[in-house]
Amino acid sequence: MSIRATIALAVMLGAGSGAMAQSSDDPLSRAVPRREGASACFTRSYDGAHLKAHPRQVTQSVMLSLRYEQPYHMVRIALLQKGRPAPLYVVGGCGWNEKANLGVDDKPLVAAFKATSGLDCHAYAGLNSDEEGGDFPIDFATDGKTLTLYLVDQTSAWSGPNQKKKTINMRLGSEDLIFRLDRVDAATCKSMETALRGK
Repeated sequence: MSIRATIALAVMLGAGSGAMAQSSDDPLSRAVPRREGASACFTRSYDGAHLKAHPRQVTQSVMLSLRYEQPYHMVRIALLQKGRPAPLYVVGGCGWNEKANLGVDDKPLVAAFKATSGLDCHAYAGLNSDEEGGDFPIDFATDGKTLTLYLVDQTSAWSGPNQKKKTINMRLGSEDLIFRLDRVDAATCKSMETALRGK
């Protein structure tokens, strides 16, 4: 089963159990309508002063796309980090969830995530890969203008859109797990969406 089919099945099963809502009346679906190609882009860049004040933070910028590709919302993330010539990428599927931060064992994925509802996201290890790459939540503002990304250490990522064999488990320090992003023009994420689109 392809990753698209796997995530689609998870979405459908989740709709029955409350895990991933299919209603269009949730903040994600209002911000990114369930219409093929609808998307939203969120970014954050850290200046020298911020990085100097947080010397353990290696992430210089974050770009995140949420794009509806029937029948679910895809998430694509690029993290530009010190010491790396190119971004690390994370790709997966997200759905609105009233219990976004609970794992399969009903224990919180991220202790710092205080919201109840939000985006329940599932990364995968490479384009067209069926291998799971980790779960992570996103605190999504009800007005769709901001979000807070909560990454989990050792989430799968790779250093280029076609480098599936070089997938790594990101080793993220405490200063590189939580990022507050602001919404920008959707076109800002277009090149990343194109590069990270599976066949």
